[in-house]
Amino acid sequence: MKIAKGHIFNLMDTNGRRNDVTNAIQGYLTILNDIQNNKKMTWAALPASLAQYEFYRQAIERSPEVFQQHRPFDQLTEKLKSYPDFQDAVTREDCNWIRNNTASYCPILKLFDKGIEDRARHYTTNLVKLGFADGQREISPVGELLLNLDKLKKDSLESMLPIDGVNIIYLRQLLKLRIFDANEKRYYSPFHMALFVLLTKPRVSETDFLELVQGFSPYSDFEDIENYIAGYKAGQITDKIEIKIPEAIRQKEKLPKDLFKEYFKNRKSGRTVEIYWEFYEALWEYAEKQTPDNLNKLLLCYEENKAILNKAFGKGLNIFRQKTGERPSVNDFYKKYKKMFGADRNEYLYVCFMQSKNLDQIREYSDTTKRIFKASGIIRFDSGFAELAYRELCTCIFEKSKIRKYISGNTEDESHASYDGYGEYEVGVNSYFCKVTTLSEIFDYSQQEITQAKENIKTKFPGIAFEKIPDIIADKRKTEFAGFVERTYPQNKVKEILLLFTDRKNDNKIKEIVSPDATVPTIYEYMVGIAWYYFSGKRIDLLESFNLTLSANFEPLVHAGGGQGDIVIYEEDKVVMLEATLMNANSQKRGEWEPVLRHSINLKAEEEKAQTGREVTSFFIADKFDFNTINIWKAVASVPLQSTVDKDKLTENVVIMPVSTEELCSLMDKEQEYDRIITDVHKLFEVDKSKFDIHWRDKFMESII
Repeated sequence: MKIAKGHIFNLMDTNGRRNDVTNAIQGYLTILNDIQNNKKMTWAALPASLAQYEFYRQAIERSPEVFQQHRPFDQLTEKLKSYPDFQDAVTREDCNWIRNNTASYCPILKLFDKGIEDRARHYTTNLVKLGFADGQREISPVGELLLNLDKLKKDSLESMLPIDGVNIIYLRQLLKLRIFDANEKRYYSPFHMALFVLLTKPRVSETDFLELVQGFSPYSDFEDIENYIAGYKAGQITDKIEIKIPEAIRQKEKLPKDLFKEYFKNRKSGRTVEIYWEFYEALWEYAEKQTPDNLNKLLLCYEENKAILNKAFGKGLNIFRQKTGERPSVNDFYKKYKKMFGADRNEYLYVCFMQSKNLDQIREYSDTTKRIFKASGIIRFDSGFAELAYRELCTCIFEKSKIRKYISGNTEDESHASYDGYGEYEVGVNSYFCKVTTLSEIFDYSQQEITQAKENIKTKFPGIAFEKIPDIIADKRKTEFAGFVERTYPQNKVKEILLLFTDRKNDNKIKEIVSPDATVPTIYEYMVGIAWYYFSGKRIDLLESFNLTLSANFEPLVHAGGGQGDIVIYEEDKVVMLEATLMNANSQKRGEWEPVLRHSINLKAEEEKAQTGREVTSFFIADKFDFNTINIWKAVASVPLQSTVDKDKLTENVVIMPVSTEELCSLMDKEQEYDRIITDVHKLFEVDKSKFDIHWRDKFMESII
């Protein structure tokens, strides 16, 4: 990624910015994969290709809760009805017909780009920024790996970290991420800066941390970075950003209103610019003539618009620090803020304005940076602070002096076997950035350095065999997660949250309570798992059972996929799989029949092939059920079914028990009966199949709740 001097980098394009960053990237990548590999479309706009239109169409179809308003798409859909031949060509995905008839349909072709194809380009830019696709939107080897996690191979150091495959891929890409200057020579690595800050200061305020990471650029001076970090104060980062003062501002006279508004802009609100002008006028009058009336006028203007003016000219802090209504002496006030009232007040005010604007942009862009950093699984944000998770490991794996060297550099000074210069580093699907690389390869660790890192890890766990250390770390994380659940989601709160899912109008409330970084269906899956944890008497290893990617804070980020059930719980005598869906009863037939059945069959077939002797039970959890779905789940237990992984393997008595959200809440109070209830579910599916009772499920649930 390249940026011009004076600009601030961002890891997600403004037009495509979402809270559920990891899920958005996974979704966009899945759509791009369908367009390229299944539909065989070239990434281009009409009339060359329908790829960009199709991308946007699938994006709003897959995430209706995110894309609630899409007026340009709706208008185009309506307009197409007036052109049935063209509409038919779009439905058939017949670009040849469209190209041959372009001249007859110029007006409608223009409607495809604005608000549809242009947004597809914006959204997929976010894949390019993280190396999951190249500039031509061809999915990179790293992107392919994110879609096929079963192919991920960790190196020996990565295997020590208690994070999942999605976390590992993001960690690798963030370690390779570089922000280049316009000349493609100098670069800045924000994630290395993040690691260096947290290796230097174990616990840093979130504000300071994000300003340090987001505020630097390839144009910055990193000479004294250690001392700068040690003494950093909020808002200070903008002092390092060079601000060019326009010649029109370099005058001693009061600026005309039109000229003032040209340089002191707010694109979102004309009224806000009027407030800036009122403040400027009052400030100028007081600077020219220090009278009590002029001071009162200035402070009154400030007090009535404090939040707006502090944000615009004070980096979010108070411009004037006396209490509201308090009026200091005219002379004291002038002396205290004399820089603001001096002969160069136009320049001074402009610098304040631009620094505040830069800081505001830093904080705006850092919101997405924070969410993407969470996906690495090793940076924890908690109670307004940032820190390294698994610090004892990270301090050994990420050697501080080496991290320091990677914060910034110049491609002309580098010598690396895998790339030479900016082009080979990040341009094209075969570039180093798009290539699958392990942590050891990224740092170019020698075998000796890897061995030393392992020796350093051993010193953190005295008396424990090295091969046992991952188990110790996993157990510690499991204990931490159990504590997190107890504190954050006590049993009654879990029930309250689960019942909110019955009305999709509660989506924003749910995200606010649990995590803004995940979709509501992902959060539902997460809460279902926690409810089952209580139902089991808190004995299951829920952390290991989730097929979710979590942040270092144990917050849900994205469903990891990989062809598995949502939650698979392995115990000595049984395996329980939970499939959770928020699809309504009608959609369940289309969206859940095949994957739930496939996952259930394959899991049972795997257990039988391995001869574990464990009983396999699947539970299909939803708010409401389609009548046919309930009975089909019961019926499939009576017929042999074929594994989709091993076509030679047949299995029988596949148990899929539907349980509603409300019933799950009741089961949370039945922890003493956990084993008996699951056993009874199996017995329920073993009754005489010739006498099918269509009310079987309701009768059974009434008997246990």
